[in-house]
Amino acid sequence: ALAISYSRASRVTVAAPRDARDSPGPADPDAEAVEQPSPPSWAWLAVAALGVSGAVSMVYEVAWTRALSLVIGSSTYAFTAMLIAFLLGIAGGSALYSLLWGLRTASAATFGWLQAGAGLATALTVLLFEQMPALFLAGLARSDSPAFVQLLQVSVSAAALLPSTLFIGATFPCAVAVAAGEISRAGHTVGRVYAVNTAGAIAGAMLGGFALVPFLGVHGSLKVGVAVNLLLAAALLATPPYPLRAWRWAGLTVALIGALAMPLAPPWDHGVMASGPAIYGKSYLREGGVPALRKVMRGGEMLYYRDGPSATVAVHRQGERIVLRVNGKTDASTGGDMPTQLISGHLPLLAHPEPRTALIIGLGSGITAGAVARHPVERIDIAEIEPGVVEASRFFAHVHDDVLRDRRVRTAIADGRNFLLTTRERYDVIISEPSNPWISGLASLFSVEFFQLAREHLRAGGLMLQWVQGYNLEPDDLRMVVRTFRSVFPATSIWQTSGGDFLLLGAAEPVRIDLARVKARHEKSPGLRRDFERIGLPVWSGILGYFVLGEADAERLPGAGPLNTDDRLPLEFSAPRALHLDTTRQNAGLIRSFRSVGLPPVTAESELATADGWYGLGLGLLRRGSSDEALAHFRRALELSPDHALSLLQASATSLNVGRPADALSLAKRAIQRQPRSAEALLLAGLAAERLHSRSEALGFLERAATLAPEDARIRRAVARLQLAELRGDAPSGPEEDYLADLLGR
Repeated sequence: ALAISYSRASRVTVAAPRDARDSPGPADPDAEAVEQPSPPSWAWLAVAALGVSGAVSMVYEVAWTRALSLVIGSSTYAFTAMLIAFLLGIAGGSALYSLLWGLRTASAATFGWLQAGAGLATALTVLLFEQMPALFLAGLARSDSPAFVQLLQVSVSAAALLPSTLFIGATFPCAVAVAAGEISRAGHTVGRVYAVNTAGAIAGAMLGGFALVPFLGVHGSLKVGVAVNLLLAAALLATPPYPLRAWRWAGLTVALIGALAMPLAPPWDHGVMASGPAIYGKSYLREGGVPALRKVMRGGEMLYYRDGPSATVAVHRQGERIVLRVNGKTDASTGGDMPTQLISGHLPLLAHPEPRTALIIGLGSGITAGAVARHPVERIDIAEIEPGVVEASRFFAHVHDDVLRDRRVRTAIADGRNFLLTTRERYDVIISEPSNPWISGLASLFSVEFFQLAREHLRAGGLMLQWVQGYNLEPDDLRMVVRTFRSVFPATSIWQTSGGDFLLLGAAEPVRIDLARVKARHEKSPGLRRDFERIGLPVWSGILGYFVLGEADAERLPGAGPLNTDDRLPLEFSAPRALHLDTTRQNAGLIRSFRSVGLPPVTAESELATADGWYGLGLGLLRRGSSDEALAHFRRALELSPDHALSLLQASATSLNVGRPADALSLAKRAIQRQPRSAEALLLAGLAAERLHSRSEALGFLERAATLAPEDARIRRAVARLQLAELRGDAPSGPEEDYLADLLGR
């Protein structure tokens, strides 16, 4: 519409009758600046070319939107910034054409020059686009306030889009002016030209979104667009009048060479493109900026990279971890995300008395699906919108045992809500694992209507589990999500798998977990036991340690306030504003402040009355960061069984971690008395003695540990550090945090 308004002004100027005094006179055949009007057939060639140009411009818009989302993020504000930049370029190009060329006669060759400009400008941007993450980081270093970040998003989008969109915007009034020389009525001219351009734009949007990007990738799609622009330019520059002048030959030659050379343009660095500067920019800046970004992404191995229909998916090996990134954001890994992925699958299946069918919305790595498959279910449906994620899940097959090949699993490439709208199946368990709500469109998977749709597809007694990312989410937004979930599932409990990951377990009626059944399933399933051990839970009761709030406490947490509904979706607009805020501790503290009970409603509570039971519960508490509560459970296990070796070790390590070295040393010595050849007990005793400034005693324990476990790097480092401090006469520094982290992780 903006282009049309400017084109009309241009058309009126071109078509306005002049008297003899205004006539420019005969054209100077040697004056290169003067364009001759095109014959009718050539004029309509320019209009037809406008249709192709419209298609290319939409291919550009689709591809640039995907490319820029890797740099400035995928929030509603980021996409708005891209649209602002695109429309500014289109309107600005149309206005500039009317101002700079409005009184001149336009020809097909004029249109050709604009095509050449659009193609060459896009080619230059493609070649330089790898620098956009650095540009974004440079801006983020100045401020990370929401308003400044939005301005930064517009600026980066403009830097990428304006060079080409200015030329694209000029093509519409140019085509109108070319056609106007042959058609007497301007209204008909504009209408016909607009129809051709619109048809091309529709075709380009479909071609770009459903064919070029999925099959050629974002980079390849842009190269195709550039080649088409330049080939169009060459064809139009070759139109009459003949013979062609030197400057036309030069332009034609450059356009042809550029079109032929574009396929040779080097690809973008996949590591840089998948680095997520808009998401992890502050971390990169703390580590040194762009060099840190390149170091992180180039320090491992890129196992997989694909521009899919809806997102760019990458799998990156970083040391011993394998990381799944979607549009630059880590959505799954074999590292710190493991508790969330595994507990999301096991918790609702263990809480349900007889689960037979399950639906998982969002495949991710497939680890949650693998956890569900450990249970005696008959059918597992998975709804995943991005085919690239399904392909990428094979790199996690060593964890989920290639779950997609399980005969019980059916995978649908579909949006989660649309899947529920079209299926007649009802499930015992539905697990919803969307990515963060700040991503555009995902707030609808946290809405009242979505939860109602899920409840309609649950069987009697069915359970719904919802993953909520509490990091980078304002406390008021977290309350709103819980409030919205509870409005549909009044019997809601809250579980915490890590500092910022929360699981909402909901049902229509109160849920009681049968501990005898949980224990029996754990004993019968080697796969279930293996999954528990992967997250440091050697006993069945460990899963209970992730419990935070019961149904009554979860009711008090959100209080009164708005719900996230489809007609408003406040979460869509509020969540992105907290992207650069670390709200992990704040939200964890908020939820724990409402805690009044230590266990969910259970039956067969006597199953916990063993040392293993309390030890496992303590481990679960420890895994989610509740050290003091965990220590109390380890001590309760020791009351039941004073020789319980695992409880002695964990109680010692936890005491050391919370600043009680004397207790830690006493517990470690008890462990040594029962297991004199335990290198870990000796290491703990050494670290505790060091914290108590007893260097010689500490060195004695550590040297004994080194004799028993010479391959243990932790022990070797501790011995070397103490020996060096002894030689220098340094004051005792206390054990380093990484030793404690490793011990507590066992």
